[in-house]
Amino acid sequence: MRLTALVLFFFINLNCFAGGWIQKADFGGIARHRTTLLTIGNKIYTGLGHYNGAGPNILFDDWWEYDPATNSWSQKADYLGGVCYHATGFTMNGVGYVGTGRTSASGSTLVQNFYKYNSVSNSWVEINSFPGVGRRGAVSFVIGEYAYTGSGESTFGTLGSFYRFDPSNETWSPVATLPIPRTSAVGFSIDNYGYVGTGDLDPGSTNDFWQYDPSLDTWTQKSSVSAVTRKEAMGFSLNGRGYLGTGGNGTTGSFGDMWEYTPATNSWVQIEDFSGTARRYFTATTLNGFAYACLGTNGTNFKDLWLFDQSLSLIERTLDKVDIIAYPNPSTSYVDFQVDWPQEIDQDKIRLEIVNLVGQVVFTSKWSELNTVQTESWNAGQYMYNVIYEDKIVKSEKLIIQ
Repeated sequence: MRLTALVLFFFINLNCFAGGWIQKADFGGIARHRTTLLTIGNKIYTGLGHYNGAGPNILFDDWWEYDPATNSWSQKADYLGGVCYHATGFTMNGVGYVGTGRTSASGSTLVQNFYKYNSVSNSWVEINSFPGVGRRGAVSFVIGEYAYTGSGESTFGTLGSFYRFDPSNETWSPVATLPIPRTSAVGFSIDNYGYVGTGDLDPGSTNDFWQYDPSLDTWTQKSSVSAVTRKEAMGFSLNGRGYLGTGGNGTTGSFGDMWEYTPATNSWVQIEDFSGTARRYFTATTLNGFAYACLGTNGTNFKDLWLFDQSLSLIERTLDKVDIIAYPNPSTSYVDFQVDWPQEIDQDKIRLEIVNLVGQVVFTSKWSELNTVQTESWNAGQYMYNVIYEDKIVKSEKLIIQ
């Protein structure tokens, strides 16, 4: 009876996958949303934001550093602009830039101030203010030598105006206006193009998606993000693909779905949902081939941090669609394994492991080095073979030895 229970527990736990999301250490400060998140060097930085409970808005000016190497947070110099939320930010040449946003608890004070953060000296310096009018909920992306910031909302309503930032002289210049004004959208770049999509049209949310070409200074509408409109979503790009999800539409609560965009085919596919609690105002950045997303709200403010592993997500989706061929199965003297991996997957990170019913490993190999497995010396009975990606089991199947 004990062996039967062990086997059942073993089988159940081998099939609990996470869709590429891995939870990391909680944010070091107070839970909040409408924060600014960016990457400088090999560290991640976030701060500002606010939370609102039964009382008035509580605003923040603190700034925090996350070190993926140690999975730990440390507090840094406070934001020079003071308390602020719904600001935007970007990184260029190893320097972080943060600006615009709301600076009053009532939300009525919208600013144009912009500051740069030097992570080496842990210091802030004010630079030329953002042009136009003060705004909140703007988006930013970087293409080549320039950054682009725009959209958002002013006291006059939603905005479509965009400006190019030149870090060599820290100046702003106007570029083509986003055709449909909005706030609380998602912005990122892929290769030589910028992308902006979803957001709050005041009133109503949207699912449209636009590509900006800096060489022509034009916006072109692309395929919409799913059939559901949303605002206050999260997005990022990794290895030539765009990702967008979470958020809400103001009527049906917070979303937890995630979508992947391929520019070459101008198409979106739904991938696994975000593994944490559905929310709005989730913020994301990328570092060393991974995405990191944190904080947000669904009425309750969050302080969790998550890593998105694109390769793990691709592996799990691949294994949902194709079978691993183990032949022959049942086996008497040998077994061969085969699966068609996507080109983006590093097979050196994938390992095949075979275990017996009491959990003992009887065989293991990198997939890239895998050859025919000789089984003639094994005891007859039932085994499990596991496909493992960086110590995470992503697929398990039975193997019979006769």
